[in-house]
Amino acid sequence: MTARLVVLNAIAAEISKPDSSFSYKFGDLWDGGNEHALNFVQEIETKFRRKTKTYGFLSVDTGRNSIPTILTKFNSDTDGVFEDTTRSMMERLKSSLNEDGRGNTQVGHMIFIHYCNEGEEEDLGRLLVVMVDKKDVFDFGAGLVPTRFKSIDVDTLRQAVLYDLTLFDSVYPDHIEEHQDKAYLRFISGRSKGQFFQEALGTKDMIDNTVSVSSIFDAIEQYGKGLGLRDAHIRKLRDEVELLIRDKKGNQISVNNVAKKVISNLPDGKDGITAEDFVAFINENDYKISEIFDVTRGQLQKATNIEGQKGQDYFYRIKRSALGTVEDAEKSIRYDAGTRTIYIEVQDDEQHRELLEALPDKD
Repeated sequence: MTARLVVLNAIAAEISKPDSSFSYKFGDLWDGGNEHALNFVQEIETKFRRKTKTYGFLSVDTGRNSIPTILTKFNSDTDGVFEDTTRSMMERLKSSLNEDGRGNTQVGHMIFIHYCNEGEEEDLGRLLVVMVDKKDVFDFGAGLVPTRFKSIDVDTLRQAVLYDLTLFDSVYPDHIEEHQDKAYLRFISGRSKGQFFQEALGTKDMIDNTVSVSSIFDAIEQYGKGLGLRDAHIRKLRDEVELLIRDKKGNQISVNNVAKKVISNLPDGKDGITAEDFVAFINENDYKISEIFDVTRGQLQKATNIEGQKGQDYFYRIKRSALGTVEDAEKSIRYDAGTRTIYIEVQDDEQHRELLEALPDKD
């Protein structure tokens, strides 16, 4: 069940270009009980779950006007500095917009909403920043306070970023590699592909590609189980996607590429399932997968294999999809967790002979 949400603070700013440069003007603070703001944030949370997004972290930046500094200051007094926080962010957006070559950028309103789950008002909550066209989403009244909320069509969203302030507070500025499962920054690129939004709001350091790949295979596993597929066929799906990624090594891969490969290799009787269904499954279950990612050979190997060794006695590398418990008759490699023993079924006759010859002689 989706948690009920509480809007703590909200405000809108209108961006205009009266002459040769962009400027902005803030409206009034919205009443915390504004039903239109609540409807909007509930809808946008749903969109963030269902639409492919990019996960990320902020680079360590101690500059006075950097996004990490702005968020850290905001976390220290979320009630008292909301307007200062939004103004600092708008200054960054304005500066980014006014850089050379962006004179024709189309911008409408920027909406800032600080909210949390009901019953968790003492937590730091989340900060949502959304860019929308002037006539989309809201009808604004005096002071840029919404008088009517229109249902959100994802395609009308230009760009949006969501900061999980509680996760940010617990992770930043620690090393990202230690917290890949705690990405506190989420970004949606809608109709607008303008880099100014990403540059101004710090959404350029995205989640490590290894996490995207690992999550892809986790999603395939769970999706296959949900469809009632046999383990052997789920492994086939994983292997097909691994080949796809390997073939595209060094090039960008999209979630849609993966989805099409998965669906094209489903067994007979699953004709009604589409690539869009698999993408929706990924988004609704919040798998940490960036919309576009690229993978090195090492990253793919790390995501698809498990390795171990004991001194110079042995070294192993096992395909994750080939590993099962001792009860998994279909698996050729089985692990007994109770005795910590790996069993490998040797099917190749030549390998079998070599192992026999290597066994120590017995009296």
